[in-house]
Amino acid sequence: MPRWGHSDGTTCHDGRMSALVVLLVGLAAGIVVRRRIHPPPAATAVVNTWLLDIALPALVLHAVHGIHFPDHLALVVAAPYLLFAVSSALYLLAARVMHLPRQTVGALIAATAVANTSFVGFPMVTAFYGADDVPTAVLVDQLGSFLLVNTVVLMMVTVVAGAALPRAELARRVLTAPALLALVSALVLRPVTFPQWLDDALVSLGGTLTPLALFSIGMQLEVPAARRYWRELGLGLAVKLVVAPALVVGLYALAGGLGDHSVTIALFETAMPPMVTGALLAARHDLATPLPSLLVGVGVPLSLLTLPLWTLIL
Repeated sequence: MPRWGHSDGTTCHDGRMSALVVLLVGLAAGIVVRRRIHPPPAATAVVNTWLLDIALPALVLHAVHGIHFPDHLALVVAAPYLLFAVSSALYLLAARVMHLPRQTVGALIAATAVANTSFVGFPMVTAFYGADDVPTAVLVDQLGSFLLVNTVVLMMVTVVAGAALPRAELARRVLTAPALLALVSALVLRPVTFPQWLDDALVSLGGTLTPLALFSIGMQLEVPAARRYWRELGLGLAVKLVVAPALVVGLYALAGGLGDHSVTIALFETAMPPMVTGALLAARHDLATPLPSLLVGVGVPLSLLTLPLWTLIL
C-alpha cells in the first residue's frame, strides 16, 4: 500500500482531486488562450522564465532546506539516469525499424528520455503519497532530471541542430541556473532556521509552478498536428509512460533494489509524462516542431490515467 501522508482516506482523496484539478485547469486554460487570443511566442517565453527562474528555485529552496536524506540515496538518484539510458536505447532501435529522421529522434529523446519530475512530478507525489515525500522527489529532479536536461540533453539537442555550444558556455549555463543555485543554497543553509515569513513566501512562490507550467504547455499545444506525427507521438508516449519505466522497475527488481519507500518514490517519478524543459529545448532548436509540445500536451493528461496504475504496481 502507498503511504499517503494524510490523516484519513477522505482527505487523501480530496488531495488527489485537488492536484488533478489544478493540472487540468492549467492545461485547459492554456489551450483556450491559444485558440481565442493567439498570444505571440514571446508570451510563452515570459511564463517559462517565471517557472524556471523563480517558481522552481523557490520550491527547491523550501523543500531541500529541511530534507532528511534517504538511506538509499544512490538508488534514488540513479533512477532518472537509468531511465534516460533505457529510453535513448529504445529510440535508437526504433529509428532503424521505423526509419525516423535524426531530428525526430533528437526531439523524442529530449522530450521523453527524461521524466517531468518537477512540474507534474511534485504535485503527483503529493497527491498519491503525501507532501512529506516531495523532498525525495526534489532530489530525483535536481540531482537527476535537472542535471541531465542541462548537460546531456542540451548538448545532444545543439549537436543535432548543428549549433553545438562551447564547453565554457555550457558550464556557465549549468552552474548559474537559478534552480541549481537554490539547491546549493538550501544545502549550505540547512543549519540555519528560516524565519516563518520567508518560508511562507517560498511556499507561495513555489505553488505557482504547477498551474503555470500546464498553462504554458497548453499555449504551445497544436492538436491538429497530431495527425501528421501520430506514429512518433504514439512511440514517444508508449516509451515514456509504459515501456521505459517498466524496464527500469524490472532492472531494480532484478538488482534487489525494491522495497525501500524512497526508492518507490524515485521509480514513481520515472513514470511521469514527458519533460517540459526538454521539449522547450527541442522546440527552441526547431527539432521536429511541433512534436515536442505535442508529446507534453498529450502526455500530461494521459498520464493522469497511467500514474494511478503505477502506484498499484509499485
